[in-house]
Amino acid sequence: MPDSTCPNEPQCPATRRGNRLALSLAALALLPSLSGCIAAAVAIPLAAAAGMIGKNVRVRAATPVPERQEDDAGRAALASTGSRTAAGVTLTTLSALPAPSVAGTARDPWMPFVMYALRRAADKQQSESALLQANALIALSPRRLACPQRPPAVVVDLDTGTAPFAPGSTGLPAPGLAEGLATLREAGIVVLWVSQASANEVRKVADALLLSGLDPTGRDPLLLVRKAEDRKQTLRQEANLDVCVIAIAGDRRADFDELFDYLRDPAVAVGLESMIGTGWFMAPAPFAAPTP
Repeated sequence: MPDSTCPNEPQCPATRRGNRLALSLAALALLPSLSGCIAAAVAIPLAAAAGMIGKNVRVRAATPVPERQEDDAGRAALASTGSRTAAGVTLTTLSALPAPSVAGTARDPWMPFVMYALRRAADKQQSESALLQANALIALSPRRLACPQRPPAVVVDLDTGTAPFAPGSTGLPAPGLAEGLATLREAGIVVLWVSQASANEVRKVADALLLSGLDPTGRDPLLLVRKAEDRKQTLRQEANLDVCVIAIAGDRRADFDELFDYLRDPAVAVGLESMIGTGWFMAPAPFAAPTP
């Protein structure tokens, strides 16, 4: 009878998760040559996000959004305007991954964000989040909040600049994002979406993510504000009590920490620049502006 700790047993949960993560990393190494085909390398047997997130995530789509007649039309419209389709992927015997580029590429600016999150999730020795301690803001040094023994998670900011996400006026999803997020979910990493949008729009936000393919099961937790005085900073910190936020993607530095909204001279925060590419990732908005 196998040992109860199931070392090296194929059916051991830890072994299965490690195997999935290894496959995800190998597939991502091929991304520059595979373009959109990388989506076929992964399936999405996603554990219910609602079961992985605790009471501190205040607003979320906890169950799959029901299908509606217009959903098929929406998917058809996306497909006809350039949504990428899946194809076969052959994994290689790569023994090491290339060093990630902080800037990404024009084809897929999300690659550094995804690869970093996969590496962090694979490193069981690291227990620091991408959020800063309160004293780090005073010293303007990258001292991170700890989050030991919590499920790894990433945060994607939906807002464009300082404007809250408007689910009724979105274009196509950013190239590479859907495929990258699918790879993260397959590796057991929770995907959180944050926005200054009102929690009253939770259904519209969930629909936009579902129809675009960015959240194809409609189960990613949504962090939205409930009152005018609510802040995304608080939403990120509360979520980090239940998961370990290992990476954040946004289109401005204040998407990582609200400190940047209050600095008279942004140059004084030079000590925090080491966070860029090691937890904080500058990326385009998840949705492009609609074509006139």
